[in-house]
Amino acid sequence: MSFAIQAMSRRSEEQIMSAESKQRTHDKDISPELNLSSGRLGTGLLAGVMAVAGLIIGFQLRSGYPFEHNFHDKINSPILALELSGSIEDLNGVLHTENPGQTNPDPSVDKAVASLRTNTYEDFFFIPLYTSFLWAFAVLFAAGPDRRHITQRRTITAVAILVAGFDCAENVGILRALNASGISLSTAQAICWPSRCKWGLFAVALLLTGWILARSSSLLYLLPTRRLLALAYGAGGILMLIGLKKPHVIELATSVFALLTIVNIVGLLGPYVEGKFLRPRSPAYVEDFCARKARKQADVAVYPRTSGA
Repeated sequence: MSFAIQAMSRRSEEQIMSAESKQRTHDKDISPELNLSSGRLGTGLLAGVMAVAGLIIGFQLRSGYPFEHNFHDKINSPILALELSGSIEDLNGVLHTENPGQTNPDPSVDKAVASLRTNTYEDFFFIPLYTSFLWAFAVLFAAGPDRRHITQRRTITAVAILVAGFDCAENVGILRALNASGISLSTAQAICWPSRCKWGLFAVALLLTGWILARSSSLLYLLPTRRLLALAYGAGGILMLIGLKKPHVIELATSVFALLTIVNIVGLLGPYVEGKFLRPRSPAYVEDFCARKARKQADVAVYPRTSGA
């Protein structure tokens, strides 16, 4: 009888040690290092480049445009006012001339036209940056082989391409207006309608990203973070749709998107910065802890690994 009890005790101890060994293996398998993928790094770097480019372009426009920012529909940005100009009066309010392609007696007018032209050329570089980030970030959280994820990826890809296409068409219209010897209603419409399509599709992209985040089970971000970002993306998309009726609201929507970009730069690149400069130490597991504990050779099952280990 005592032999059977001892055998059962040994089996029980072996089962406990086996379970602990499996748990240690599981803990190692779900290490955050598994989430440091090339997609995450690439998307974070893309967001960083986009943010820097946006700051440079915005600063150049602010310093180059000489007139007061008092435009139609309560818009504060001269480039947004130009994009959404639906009439000759709206264009005149931004350009301060009916002949932007000709030399003007007022040097301030030539300076304003030159700054808007430079901004438009720079935007051709900025378009692939922000649309690629829109696409890449959504795809990160729509990763998966099932039909739902495939549909999400295809949809955000199509929307991002359309946003880029309409933005390029808008820029072509702006350059034609800035180089024209006279402006007309058709000149304004050639800018306004592609711009409205761009902003509407941009809103769809933000709403779709919010939906993807809300339903994602990705381990890149914690669940509360994903839910908060989903709400923020959804709010940005709704504001942008409202901006189609009240154009000045688009400025608020773009500010929300800029803030989300900064948050995602920190969220996506933070673990790499931490791993490079803060040197986190992975835990070391004590093998056969129960047996070592019984022999008073170990007090803890896990302890921080030394830098040399």
